[in-house]
Amino acid sequence: MLLEVKQLSSWYGQARALWDIDLMVDEGEVVGVLGRNGAGKSTLLRAIAGLCPKITGEIVMGARPIARLPTHKIALAGMSMLREAGRLASSLSVAQNIALAQRLAHARRREQPSMSDVLARFPLLEPLIDRKAGLLSGGQRQALCLAMAFASRPSLLLLDEPSAGLAPSVTRELYDSIAHLAESGMTVLVVEQHPAWLSQLATRGYLLEMGRVTAEGPLDAILDAVVLQSEAEEAQPSSHMTKEGSA
Repeated sequence: MLLEVKQLSSWYGQARALWDIDLMVDEGEVVGVLGRNGAGKSTLLRAIAGLCPKITGEIVMGARPIARLPTHKIALAGMSMLREAGRLASSLSVAQNIALAQRLAHARRREQPSMSDVLARFPLLEPLIDRKAGLLSGGQRQALCLAMAFASRPSLLLLDEPSAGLAPSVTRELYDSIAHLAESGMTVLVVEQHPAWLSQLATRGYLLEMGRVTAEGPLDAILDAVVLQSEAEEAQPSSHMTKEGSA
């Protein structure tokens, strides 16, 4: 077991965002987290990565408890997180951003891939190698973030809505790259609002509603639960119709 989360809760100020989450990810596995906007998906990843100031519960990566560790220590332990609309050093070139990620691999005491190895996995970036990251398109930025994740050699990669704001053709290329990373043995926990993108990637999944896990298991079962959830919502009358009907 690479990641085990037990009874994880999180707060923003006095507002509770997560309720007693249990979650597991085996080494080399790709696990998806699905749910509507506001379900708590991104908060879950942030809590695991040490970015939420107030949490309770247990988070163990490998054999090491990491809950409430400083973010930089969690990163050195082997966790990388790619957030929605990936954040980069905009004034640095593609090559310089990748070099920073290679330094993180060294700090993790893992063999860092060469620049040619990285570009072989992400050929889209080769003609952009000297371009500043701030001048890249959304899809190019996400590709660079994935390349940096590969270069930093994480034990666990957290992906937060990698398809957000991207055209379907770009998202398809992006998920192909994620699949290649998974095939190389990287363990991935991916949050996604659009379940179709996970169908060829994740083996298992969790469904979140209002900060709680309401379903877990094989991805097909989770996708069925998402469909049932959507159908139930569509079948509910609007508040306006309900008021008219009760009048």
